[in-house]
Amino acid sequence: MNPSRSRFFACSLLAAMSPLGAFVAGGAEEKTYLPRLEYGARLEPAGRIIHGAGQDPRGFDEYRAAFDAAHQPRIYMTYIGLCHPVDEVADWGRRVRGELAALAPLQVVPQIGLNLTGGKDNGTGLDHEVAAGKWDLQLAAFADAVAALDRPVFLRIGYEFEGSWNSYRPETFPAAWIHITKHLRARGLPLATVWCAAGASSGWPAMAELMKFYPGDEWVDWWGVDVFSEDEFSKPQLAAFLDASRAHRKPVMLGEMTPRYVGVTDGQKSWDRWFAPLLHLLRTRPEIKATAYINWEWREWSDRLGFSWHDWGDARLGSNALVRDAWVRALQDPIFLHAAADGPVPLPPVPLESAVTPTPATQ
Repeated sequence: MNPSRSRFFACSLLAAMSPLGAFVAGGAEEKTYLPRLEYGARLEPAGRIIHGAGQDPRGFDEYRAAFDAAHQPRIYMTYIGLCHPVDEVADWGRRVRGELAALAPLQVVPQIGLNLTGGKDNGTGLDHEVAAGKWDLQLAAFADAVAALDRPVFLRIGYEFEGSWNSYRPETFPAAWIHITKHLRARGLPLATVWCAAGASSGWPAMAELMKFYPGDEWVDWWGVDVFSEDEFSKPQLAAFLDASRAHRKPVMLGEMTPRYVGVTDGQKSWDRWFAPLLHLLRTRPEIKATAYINWEWREWSDRLGFSWHDWGDARLGSNALVRDAWVRALQDPIFLHAAADGPVPLPPVPLESAVTPTPATQ
């Protein structure tokens, strides 16, 4: 083998072994995204997947530090409980305004997780009280806070609704959802509601069970599902959920995603186990149109908040250069919609009347 051919062989081998080789060098089918389905929903991007991250200011800042100015995440994750004191809801609004101001001139879109729990352990579902109007003062304060953000928002009402840790009731959760949505829409706020399931973390109830929590197509703009462990991407339950979203003509957001039990610190192994399957899911499921990566060291947050996340791993992109660089390269695909500097947010605030839906490809 002559020296030039040896160099060519070595470069080819390195490309095949690299994380980029796992999804670029594998052929056109490994890097081509199916055309996105178009439903004309509120805040639905035409033909794109919104790039998002969080789920706290430091995590977001550390995540976006990996990207250049043209590829910054557009979705910014934040959380608040509706069934908290009014002052706490108002304080949250002021804090988020400050966080968004610190990101200027980037025009990011908040993705708000609005929980409906309370009680001594903050894990008692109060959806029945929300439906009855008991928390309307808080709802008004929340609407004021959203209005003051002066931008579109995604709202995951009662996110992970079927999770036992929330203890919501299928008999009252839809009514609570409708009550909240009616109030916010009456204010004319530029928001999209996201019906977000916990997915595998809740044991993947059958679709018939999930649909008991469904408020109805009139009140839901997007569907969402949270994905964490590596075996979730190929689960038939996830496929069934995505198929059902098509039947209801709703775009899908991966409301929370993080490499649980995998992390990033194993480099190529981490990439192969979690990131490559995630990208395959994004390429082959055209109903998915938004993502939200949780950029956390989970042991630290487990200690801080008292949850059992100690073994979830370090998901911070900055903790491994190989994973970071591969992910950054992957999100340079033009299908991803990133944050822009100044100017209007290119997302329609109201449903489009004339959406065109491509013929779904066979999965």
